[in-house]
Amino acid sequence: MKMKNWVLCVLIIVILCTLGCQNQSTISVLGTGTVLAQPDVIQMTITLSNVSQSTRTAQEAVNRMVRQALAILKDAGIEDKNISTASLTFRSEYEYTTRRILIGQRAEQILTFSIDDINNDTENGKVSRIIDQLIQINGIEMHQVNFVVKNNTEYFVRSRELAFQKAMEKANQYAELSNLKIKKVLSISEEVHQQNTPVNKFTNQLVFAESARDAAGSTIIPTGELEITTNIMVVFVLE
Repeated sequence: MKMKNWVLCVLIIVILCTLGCQNQSTISVLGTGTVLAQPDVIQMTITLSNVSQSTRTAQEAVNRMVRQALAILKDAGIEDKNISTASLTFRSEYEYTTRRILIGQRAEQILTFSIDDINNDTENGKVSRIIDQLIQINGIEMHQVNFVVKNNTEYFVRSRELAFQKAMEKANQYAELSNLKIKKVLSISEEVHQQNTPVNKFTNQLVFAESARDAAGSTIIPTGELEITTNIMVVFVLE
């Protein structure tokens, strides 16, 4: 949806530029710049839930699980500012066979937390230890394990430079094919920045399988590299 909106905005800009420059020849080209970066922050989401005969009993069980998870994170040095509750829900739990049967009340709390400096060897060991301790909590679910770059300004600067160079190369080629020359840049529009999924072969949704653990039983988390991409639309005036 965001991409469609961006393309629509670009088309509007191109139309306005064309209407305002009827006496000028213009060309619009898309430039894409991508750089690779080593992630240094890992963001995780865990779900703690319980089904009991009453909502209160289920909530008390979840509270115990949350306290256990928080103790693990704090013992690992995770600061309170890096831990937050994403949601807290209570609902009826049903079993569906030939009819709907009420089996209890579910309480569920979702926590998110982040770990910095994971590119250091000692921190990678820290992440594995945290996960290995968290999965000892009965009923925990862990998902949405994401890798990001904390200070990404320089990477975006470089990706913008590459995007503009690509746009310029395309424009020069089309101008040459048209027996024209580039006179100046009329406008530049940029797509929203994003850090893409790691480019290695591992998914960023962690699955706790035997293949994801080493001989000693510790969880292994390949981080790979992130693609930081900038897309721009450049309108050039030709002569």
